[in-house]
Amino acid sequence: MRELRLPKAAAIRLSVAKSSAKPQAGGLGLAADTSTIEKNGHEIILAAIMLEDRMIEATSKIMFGSGGELRREREFFAEEIMGTSYFSYAFKRRAFTRLLELFSILEESELKQLKAGLNKVMEWRNAFAHGTVITELHGGNVLRYYSGGWQELSLNDAFFELVESTIRSCLYVCNGIIQSRGEQT
Repeated sequence: MRELRLPKAAAIRLSVAKSSAKPQAGGLGLAADTSTIEKNGHEIILAAIMLEDRMIEATSKIMFGSGGELRREREFFAEEIMGTSYFSYAFKRRAFTRLLELFSILEESELKQLKAGLNKVMEWRNAFAHGTVITELHGGNVLRYYSGGWQELSLNDAFFELVESTIRSCLYVCNGIIQSRGEQT
């Protein structure tokens, strides 16, 4: 399949004081770092979509079970209500976590951690979808985005490790709920 090769704009920021420069993101060089950041941003967006799908499936199984008698209702709910673009990631997250609370499916600490993780995934997804990667002339990369005011994230290995562990944790919990709901019927 043909790979798109569209023109890109590079944002570079020159700091007057060297002391304000961010630490080097990976030390691979501007082109390699930019390519890795683009790929990672794409992965974050795809992971948010996957999490959204997992929340829809878990919500429908909590509400309708996984047995055959309500299969049509469950599929309609998942595809024609929750799966539409009318409901945002935030709405799906809220409905899902509210059901978890209502039916005491997770321990309070697990639920709190899941909510925080899903919130961060949404924030990172929005930041990469709408923000701008800026390369600091004296080292490092930041993602500048608007969320209640201008924000910046330092894009380095520690950040991407946090992203990966957060997404894996959220997927693990969602998949566990889906599997446990399939076993109950």
